[in-house]
Amino acid sequence: MAPVPDQNNFHQDGAPSTPPSILRRVLSLPAITSMALAALFLVFIVTRFDVDMGATWDWVTGSNPWYLVLAFLVHYTTFVFRGARWRLLLQNTSAPGTEVPGVFYCSRLVLLGWFANSVGLLRLGDAYRAYLYRDEQGGSFSRTIGTILAERAMDTVLVALLMLAAVPFLLDRGNSVTWVMLGLAISLVVGLAVMLVAMTWARGLLVRRMPPWLAVRYDRFHQGTVGSFQRLPMATVLGLLGWAAEIARLYLVVQALGFDINFALVVFLSLANSLLSLVPTPGGVGAVESGVGGLAVRLSRLSATAAAALVLIDRAITYLSVIVIGAALFVACQALWRPRTADASAVGE
Repeated sequence: MAPVPDQNNFHQDGAPSTPPSILRRVLSLPAITSMALAALFLVFIVTRFDVDMGATWDWVTGSNPWYLVLAFLVHYTTFVFRGARWRLLLQNTSAPGTEVPGVFYCSRLVLLGWFANSVGLLRLGDAYRAYLYRDEQGGSFSRTIGTILAERAMDTVLVALLMLAAVPFLLDRGNSVTWVMLGLAISLVVGLAVMLVAMTWARGLLVRRMPPWLAVRYDRFHQGTVGSFQRLPMATVLGLLGWAAEIARLYLVVQALGFDINFALVVFLSLANSLLSLVPTPGGVGAVESGVGGLAVRLSRLSATAAAALVLIDRAITYLSVIVIGAALFVACQALWRPRTADASAVGE
């Protein structure tokens, strides 16, 4: 096959074009509007529930800095575990003899995907990660998106199981809201299971009815999704380690503030954070802060002001730091990394 240009984003006629900059997407009117509405919503929540911002800031400044540093470091181990798992999924779906980049490379792309999710709308980071892998490694975009869908399915199952394990310890503290969150997690599991079964069952019918160019892409997407579910025990262990790092991060933040919170509630709040981040605002802004803060007040003895301090510190680690570090990594990658020449049969598919 003849090599293709470095900028391997193509029009339907095969002519190369420059891919739209993620910066332009981040600074688009819908993204800015969404962040502004989320900020207004946060202001409404703070005023509605009489959060004393002065007292909240006193909680923040009085927290143990060593616990916070450890929480920060532990949080970033989750990208190593998730990068190792994604590498495993890529190996599961790659052709024999195909070289898959190492854990560090895959972790870097996972972090950049989280950065894009934190500043863009509608989970842009998942598609951006697949685009980077295609652009830099010459892989199939459709197959890579399939591995990310499989990754999301595994995470959803783990979240539901961990929530199910935590709920019995919280039933005496506002059981209705715990069952609502658990029901949301289980609904996502059922929805993904139905979709995966439908994909497998209707694959032949769909491919026959699609135009050839779309059938090829769908077939690769299907291979990436279904083919990822190999070596499932190892993928599950790596996924659990990633979630353990997230839970440990929040536990360390709680310890830094000196709060007395049931460990089961720490687990529940960490998982609720991930579910609420699915709200299609940049990084779930608005939904995560109000949701996690409200759950903390409802399911513990924390005041709204104390819960606000907990959320503020935790989001500084999980959201603001990802934007800062992700932006620096994005700029460095734009300057230093060059796309790899790809097989023309895979480009754009």
